[in-house]
Amino acid sequence: MKTYDAFPEPIGGYAVGRTQMDVEYTASDHSKRQLTAFVYYPSDSSEGKTTSTYMFSEVYEMLNDQPLVTEYLKKKDFFSIDIKTQCYDDLALSGKEKRYPVLFYVCGGGGSPEWGTVICTDLASMGYVVVSIGHQNSTMYKRKDGRLFNVSKDFSDVIMAFSGDPKMLALAGKMEMRPDDETAIEMCHNVLTLPILAKLTEYSELQAEDVRYVADYLYKLDSGELNSIFKGRLLLDIGMGIVGHSYGGPTTAIVCRDDDRFACGIGLDSGAFGLLDSDLKKPFLLLFCEPNYNMNAIIGANNSMETYYFSVDRVAHLDYCDIVFTSVNEELRGERDAMEMRNLVTDYTKNFFDHYLLQKAASVESLAYDGVDLIKKTSNK
Repeated sequence: MKTYDAFPEPIGGYAVGRTQMDVEYTASDHSKRQLTAFVYYPSDSSEGKTTSTYMFSEVYEMLNDQPLVTEYLKKKDFFSIDIKTQCYDDLALSGKEKRYPVLFYVCGGGGSPEWGTVICTDLASMGYVVVSIGHQNSTMYKRKDGRLFNVSKDFSDVIMAFSGDPKMLALAGKMEMRPDDETAIEMCHNVLTLPILAKLTEYSELQAEDVRYVADYLYKLDSGELNSIFKGRLLLDIGMGIVGHSYGGPTTAIVCRDDDRFACGIGLDSGAFGLLDSDLKKPFLLLFCEPNYNMNAIIGANNSMETYYFSVDRVAHLDYCDIVFTSVNEELRGERDAMEMRNLVTDYTKNFFDHYLLQKAASVESLAYDGVDLIKKTSNK
């Protein structure tokens, strides 16, 4: 398989800065949450700096301690971190615009906030400020203060219990590749009412609470209450957008449902945990591999705003993140070329946010990629 020594050049015209922030707070369940966040943003020059480190080696090594990483994957190389990024630490924020719109990226469960480096860099190069959070217990990361946080055993146990649940396996065996709406909604309802989902949903809700806290933090940065390069520079009054991959997808939907500061969201090959009876009241886009429609059909059935379902063929679950460039195990990859997959995900994401946040004429329905089908667009207004 083709390997890469560098991520692709960003699509947009800005150089991309990246800065890291540690935050902590007490969550609604009284747990102490110690998080980190990488913020990608537009800059006018790379200032002669070398590119940012992709993933800290200590974080990569924590994979071997994760129960989520099977013995099979431990015996084979999973992915490499020896790759050049296209962002730079702590550049000056671009002066071309007075304020820049804000997006959040949520990585998959067991992953790290750096796993979305390509899409975050692309979006920042096109004028967005993009925040990717390390979520305690469900992701792995290294804080600026040096402390390491790995996926907790409890979260791992919950994920593995779900994937091995006999009732879930029975339902998965009945999922059709392109079901009619009624069949897909019924299947999704049956999945979401499984008892095993309760604990999984708790983690999704905690991640959503993390996002809302970091959003609060950004408001303080913009107001100048906290000192940063972002004082008076964040375009917050139009709302924020959020995109999540895999387990991060339900988090994006919960954030949209519960926080009016977020205007729209995207799920990349994700599900609908915790969203059984939820009207998101926000435009939402789902980009996925079949038979994933069975896992999220209920979102559009309940949402009073536009919901787009795009089915993508010849891709694997991890193709929606940096693995398309960092993977050294071809069994983890789909059939699409890595650059094509990157362009596809970035285009749908950018056009969606450009339209629903910036009110541009951009349209996801105007995009044309072979094997990408709009299988449904709903609006229950």
